[in-house]
Amino acid sequence: MTIVQAKIRSWHPSTHSKPMVAESMYEKGKSFIGAALLLRQRQGYEYVVLHLLCQGIEITLKGLLLMSNYDKYQDKLKSTYHHNIEKVAAAGISEFNVRPMRPALEAELRTLTSLYSSNRLRYGTLYDVLVNPEKILSGLALRRIAAVIRLADRYISARKQATRYSGPGNIDQTPRGKASR
Repeated sequence: MTIVQAKIRSWHPSTHSKPMVAESMYEKGKSFIGAALLLRQRQGYEYVVLHLLCQGIEITLKGLLLMSNYDKYQDKLKSTYHHNIEKVAAAGISEFNVRPMRPALEAELRTLTSLYSSNRLRYGTLYDVLVNPEKILSGLALRRIAAVIRLADRYISARKQATRYSGPGNIDQTPRGKASR
């Protein structure tokens, strides 16, 4: 087995590597969501489930923003959005021109963002004793991110099909545009 270690001090991704980084981030986010669902099915500790779900939503949406326009969003991921799921979702709604969230979903995302960004889901606090995690709503957010993932996966699959190699020196590519509703 070979182990490769490298210390990267400054990295300027190439045009070729940007989509790879964005897709990797998107896939990691989907895996966090999958882990949350699996843990919930196995009656795992609900605070951990909620943390994984929030982390998955954050990373999935950030990956999609990077896929859409890497250069526009790369610096904003940490400087503007941090771990604020509401801000990332708002950026996604704007970037992909999709319907705004309904008030119930907004309220659920606001609560999840508050708990997630302050690390209340991650670390033990008095909050754990005072609030039953089963009462923290996440169903609407889960359904919405599942719909986003279904649409994104279809779009990514179609884009990969369109960019497949079709002869010497000829790569067919579809223009990048806004995702449909």
